[in-house]
Amino acid sequence: MARRKRRTEEPPVIEGPEFKCNFTDIRQYGCVSPTHLENGNDVRMARYHGSNFWKIKGFGVSRWVIGGYIAVDWHNLMEQGYTVEDIFKGCVKFLNKPPERRKFQKRISKPLFGILQPEAVKLTAREKNGQKVLEVLAVTNKRKSKYVWGEGQTVPTKVKRSKLL
Repeated sequence: MARRKRRTEEPPVIEGPEFKCNFTDIRQYGCVSPTHLENGNDVRMARYHGSNFWKIKGFGVSRWVIGGYIAVDWHNLMEQGYTVEDIFKGCVKFLNKPPERRKFQKRISKPLFGILQPEAVKLTAREKNGQKVLEVLAVTNKRKSKYVWGEGQTVPTKVKRSKLL
């Protein structure tokens, strides 16, 4: 029996400049207790959102929403004439690139957060703890990632009638 090839999704072509940025580290539960702050190893870069976004085509099947803070100096870029959406698209263009290949690496590396879509669900430019960040809810195609807290929820699709009887 021949194996079926998996469909690999190509990153969307994003017009415009690329801005070097990254997601900031966040804790799973925020500041719950003082002892929680002492453990420095329990940080990741984003978290999967628990709400249902029915307006996103393929939500829960092939698309999931992650929330996080993208560290980028948006104030200087806005003075140069870019909008917040342009800055986010430039960051997505940078984040959709896979990490550089290590020496003697055989496996082709993939983007850390999956393929992010250039349109955000929610996008806010703000300052958090003295650092300029974009607060973002972004759409990705990866359900589980070791860099993101939690896992994307699945939405049941149509069930075959023979299984119901």
